Amino acid sequence: MPTSFICPCNSQLNYEACCGIYHNKPGSALTAEALMRSRYTAFYLKKFDYIERTQRLTDDPKQKAADIKDINDTTQWIKLEILATKKGLEKDRTGTVSFAAHFKEGQHIGKLNEHSLFERINEEWFYISGEHDVKGGVPLVKNEEMNIGRNDPCHCGSGKKLKKCCAD
Repeated sequence: MPTSFICPCNSQLNYEACCGIYHNKPGSALTAEALMRSRYTAFYLKKFDYIERTQRLTDDPKQKAADIKDINDTTQWIKLEILATKKGLEKDRTGTVSFAAHFKEGQHIGKLNEHSLFERINEEWFYISGEHDVKGGVPLVKNEEMNIGRNDPCHCGSGKKLKKCCAD
């Protein structure tokens, strides 16, 4: 995949000037929100090693990249919305980020709403846990909220038009 594209985290920045920085140097995110955005982008780009490297799960501490891939490999992430952040700045020890992530699986779309907890350990932010609600199973149709037209570039990053890619 080319690196000169708008970052999937919805920052409107080029990937290399945004989440690409963190993907190339794990542990460098300065805030909990920056780590959350980079993790979303890693899911979007299927960089499951990065996901494993940036988490210290309380409920599954031995989860590996292969486990993450098995659960998420068929999911295509479409859009990220940051809903709220609390703390999680450079000098904080903890922080929370609430977000909505829209996705496609097969011929259905859904939305993951999550309230995530992050902790800074030895000056590095990690994802610890999240309370989430998944709404899915809705048949794929053009959704005005996502601003995806059939002739628009596909959000999966393929460079193809939506009608020739994920809308098939």
